[in-house]
Amino acid sequence: MSEVYVVTNQDGYFASKHKEWLDGREPKQLFRSPHKDEAINMVFELSAKDIKVRASTLLVELNEKGLPIVEVTVPLVAEPSPQAELLTEDQDGETTAAAEQDQPAANEEPKELTASERLSLMAARLRKAEG
Repeated sequence: MSEVYVVTNQDGYFASKHKEWLDGREPKQLFRSPHKDEAINMVFELSAKDIKVRASTLLVELNEKGLPIVEVTVPLVAEPSPQAELLTEDQDGETTAAAEQDQPAANEEPKELTASERLSLMAARLRKAEG
């Protein structure tokens, strides 16, 4: 098997060909180079893009398909889709638009939620999604 260089950061993620951080589940999308100087250039570009990134090169072996063999140490958390945020279920199990539930009456001013209220709503959504 031959070896290539990949770029990893302090959080255990790997650089993609598009200079984004991936967890390594899809090795086809990872940046890889047989040349260390190209990998170092990628480290430099990523560090210039975000000064908090601590990127480094890592020499890894290739599998039979020519893809880097990397270990997924920290899976990326999937963000909820915008459509999921727009629709909610009420107590009767009917799906309604979230905007309809939070609409103020015609004579009321729109209410701004406090930070604790927003956190409570987020926690309730998470509990509902898990259960």
